Amino acid sequence: MTSQKTKPYDIGILGWWYGKNYGSILTYFGLNRAIEGLGYKVLMVHEPLGYNGYRVQWPDDMLSMDFARRMGYAYTKQQHYTKLPKLNEEASTFVVGSDQLWNPVIGRVNDDLFLDFVSPENRRVAYATSFGNRGITKFKPDFVAKHSENLKKFSAISVRENYAIATAQDVFGVAATQVVDPVFLLPRETYDGLAAQATAKAAAQLSGDYLAVFYLDPNAHKRDLALSVADKLGLQKIVVVPNPDNGRKLVSELFTDPRFEILAEDAPENFLSAYRNSRYVVTDSFHGTAFAVIFGKPFSSIYNTHRGADRFKSLLGSLGFGETRRLLETDTPEAIRDNPNVGMTLDYSTAYRRIEAGRRTSTEWLKAALGTTGAAGGTLLGAIKSIIPAKSKAAAGGADRIDLPAFSTNSDAWTVTAEPSATRLSVAPGGAIRGNLVWCDLPFELLKDAAYRLTITWKVQTSGKALNLHVRNPDTGKFRVIGTVEVTSRSATSHTDTVDFMMPEAGFSQFMLGAVHFSGDGAGARIESITVQEIPKAAMQVAAGKKAPSHAELALKLALDDNERFVTAHAKSMQSKLPAGARARMMFHAHAIEKGLSRSDFRGGFGKISVPGLAKEMNAWLAAGRSTQDVFFRTGAAVMRSYFDRHKTLRVDVSDFRALFAAPIQAMIDAAPASEGGVLAARAEREVKVDVNPENRFLDVVYGRRSVRDFTTAKVEDADIRRAVQIAMQAPSVCNRQAARVHQFEDQAAIKAALDLQGGFGGYKMPPKLLLVTADLTAFLFASERNQAFIDGGLFMMNLLLGLQQVGLGSCSLNTAMNTEREMAIRKILGIPDNEIFISFVAVGHYDPAVLTPQSKRVPVEEVLVRHGKTAG
Repeated sequence: MTSQKTKPYDIGILGWWYGKNYGSILTYFGLNRAIEGLGYKVLMVHEPLGYNGYRVQWPDDMLSMDFARRMGYAYTKQQHYTKLPKLNEEASTFVVGSDQLWNPVIGRVNDDLFLDFVSPENRRVAYATSFGNRGITKFKPDFVAKHSENLKKFSAISVRENYAIATAQDVFGVAATQVVDPVFLLPRETYDGLAAQATAKAAAQLSGDYLAVFYLDPNAHKRDLALSVADKLGLQKIVVVPNPDNGRKLVSELFTDPRFEILAEDAPENFLSAYRNSRYVVTDSFHGTAFAVIFGKPFSSIYNTHRGADRFKSLLGSLGFGETRRLLETDTPEAIRDNPNVGMTLDYSTAYRRIEAGRRTSTEWLKAALGTTGAAGGTLLGAIKSIIPAKSKAAAGGADRIDLPAFSTNSDAWTVTAEPSATRLSVAPGGAIRGNLVWCDLPFELLKDAAYRLTITWKVQTSGKALNLHVRNPDTGKFRVIGTVEVTSRSATSHTDTVDFMMPEAGFSQFMLGAVHFSGDGAGARIESITVQEIPKAAMQVAAGKKAPSHAELALKLALDDNERFVTAHAKSMQSKLPAGARARMMFHAHAIEKGLSRSDFRGGFGKISVPGLAKEMNAWLAAGRSTQDVFFRTGAAVMRSYFDRHKTLRVDVSDFRALFAAPIQAMIDAAPASEGGVLAARAEREVKVDVNPENRFLDVVYGRRSVRDFTTAKVEDADIRRAVQIAMQAPSVCNRQAARVHQFEDQAAIKAALDLQGGFGGYKMPPKLLLVTADLTAFLFASERNQAFIDGGLFMMNLLLGLQQVGLGSCSLNTAMNTEREMAIRKILGIPDNEIFISFVAVGHYDPAVLTPQSKRVPVEEVLVRHGKTAG
């Protein structure tokens, strides 16, 4: 410990311990108790103010602060960041804790979390701090320059995710050690003790057999997923733990089925008690997953892409579970029923061994980091490295390495043999032909548009002069060449080959070799290790001597990326197991029938293609056990009722068509409301109009709309945005397939991160709410519809802008003309699925009518309207 005995505290901890989030609260509870357990007196440092709008004054009566007082924390009051240097008089060592405190896309990440205020005589330590998801493109030059200098002043740095070791070394030039998340520093008994302190009202609910559900970001898909899991496990009772960060209202609206019981009161003790007493857990929370493990519960996790999916992969991989605990939001009841990993038993023997080992080594790391004298990093880091063994020899160098990789093969041409120092791959005589493949898993899935360096240490035996190295997509079997290496005469000795490559698409997570390159006597290889690390693109281009791509090359790449997304979405929509494609096909056929019903020269008995097509889709929908309340299914039933009623009136026999529909569907057709499908007079109202600002005339709305970027602080009501979206939904779409989607965001950190990448809102205060209009590619069925998503999406977006004007809100459309790299980064930040293409962002808020806006002068109508008369001749 430090010789400065006069200070009231030994350790000051910075981090998000005051957040309204069970994960944050219990993360810092774990760190606080672990450090106190080493004999130190701890001060919890509250969030400083003044950096930007993301730093806010936290209420003193919220559950995190109540918990802090129950636990007896000593903590500071919130103050301006300029007052932070005074803390050097309070403590001798400062620890920046776990969570994504070094993730540059989060607006609350500022200089204090890099301990810039700590004086030279005091120590700086990072425990299990996270950079967020894997990837280095998010680190901008100014961020790296500033915080590299800060991090180099740390006495010791540890990180939570294994890939963060490489990030620390390659991006910031500092060494780091992987340790366990702070919640794993404490034994289960500590959390049992907290759970026993649950409030009486909550404890009364937590009896009997039940499924515990904890969603940070609940939606209808996740709700239905919980029901499917409960059905498979035979659990009638489902206890839902609301997200304490204003999640109770949403949970109350979503979880209305009588089988759901919403936990009565928000408190960390209640959260832990709900977990401890459950039979099974379903969660989309990283720390929700961690506590399922701590309490030894069988569980399933939905990787929360909005908040960081890589954290789930790192945690579950380190515990030996791999991908076995993962569920997808899109999983159907059939998929859950057929999933062998959804069951009441789960083998924790490997996980518990690793947790115990991780707790022991991480505690030793923490003890060394806090107990070694001196502020400079060199001597202390050397001492820590002697205590904590590196994950692999390559870890200190900033890469992920696999020793003795385990290979699989698709043919008998290959023989795979595990030896003490290598994995031997042998090719049988005559086996050196195309299609005979062998592969192994890489340490992680490769990201689209990222650059990598793969290093392989091996002995090669082949009569060939060169061989190709590949990466492989395990889901599709597709593979790509990433480099070619010369063989020459090196086969007698072990050597290392290195290739740098770019990944133009996602989904690749395996290294692959083809037997065609291994010919001659004793052909094959002895592979000792494979190392993969992400590298800056610039480093790869410099090494390869490449020129910057031309305008034409960039345009071609973007076009190919767009085409790949369209083709992939089409392939998925055509799978019978996925509902999106089935819905699109149902509406395609139903709308064709509606058009036939609307003809003034009506032809009895029409629909020889559309009616059988609709029958096939509706029958398959019912057979798959999908909901008959789906709006597209109900539209199909109503359209067919209109069809049969019209033919009955005309006395035209279409009984053969009726017989195509299953008997239960015939009954639904007979009972279908006329308002849900068919035809109506052009003058008739299709649906109830939005009841807002009836005095607004159409021309006033059209000519009064402006692109507004300066908004007031007035609250934007969700109900107004909903009304505007309902107006937008009156836009036409191809065959009424209604592919447009609107994503609404109000989290200021997420909005800033997205708009910083979008690049069109610089210099303005962030809007109160941000919309992203997208179009779902699974709604389109034919190659000729390749551009239809942009057309339908554009029509919808214009209606949306007019709808926002109608309800009294200002808006500004912000284009999504960006490269694939930025688009993918935004998808990760906002959680936008790959099958939806970006149409436009829309900034939304209230505005002062006197605020200045660009004049945006329109050209004369003669430049736009081109009249074509009769051709001569």
